[in-house]
Amino acid sequence: MIDLHSHLLPGIDDGSTSLQESLKMARIYEEAGYGQVVATPHWIAGTSWMPTPGEVRVQVASLNQRIKDEGINLSVLPGMEIALDPKIPPLLDEEKLQPLGQTSYVLIETPFQILPLGWEQIFFAIESRGYTVLLAHPERCAQLADKPMLFDGFIEKGIYLQINWASFLGYHGREAARLARYLAAKGYIHCLATDSHDADNRHAGHVQRAAREVENLVGPKNLQLLARENPTRVLGGEPLAPMSRQNLQDTPKSKQRWFFGHR
Repeated sequence: MIDLHSHLLPGIDDGSTSLQESLKMARIYEEAGYGQVVATPHWIAGTSWMPTPGEVRVQVASLNQRIKDEGINLSVLPGMEIALDPKIPPLLDEEKLQPLGQTSYVLIETPFQILPLGWEQIFFAIESRGYTVLLAHPERCAQLADKPMLFDGFIEKGIYLQINWASFLGYHGREAARLARYLAAKGYIHCLATDSHDADNRHAGHVQRAAREVENLVGPKNLQLLARENPTRVLGGEPLAPMSRQNLQDTPKSKQRWFFGHR
């Protein structure tokens, strides 16, 4: 499997605090069946969390070498989790923000409370430059929880949605869990990701339990799409497939866990 959202790099944001913790997280990824992870440190305008693409790539290369030295079967790619901000379009022009891997996909973080004024224009400006928006955990945004009809507009505008596995387990609160299930029922989810931050609580070790919840909601074929097929399309720079409405009805309680042990 591929994880498109991870705070695996040590000491760069609120994720891993050390190289040893990053290696522990990498082992958890391997045990959970992941073969590739995109490191997406926070980039937030006006804060100390504004790494350059070069800094991210250097850290990724260093971590990959240590992972290889430890015999862990995992590769890390560069990325960023970019907080939604009007500065994003010109910074993309200047190549000061890191897309996911070598693609034109950008992982954009929605605020936890209220979307900024002019958010529609920001997304339009990003996409007019040839980039594709993947929204990071929008189920955690309070405004979207209050007005879920806004998601209709996201889908119409070609904005893709990445939901956290842990949201289905209630790790981010009742509202996030409720909204994640709402988006699943609507067929609006495109990718699932761990948003891993540490080796103790927020990591890939919860994926198997979350996958059972998701499978019961959307069926095994949609689960495969969200966990494996669409993340693969992202790293290939390809358009993402929508969830199958027909398969939303195919939600048996017990199916083969096709994804664990597959990379």
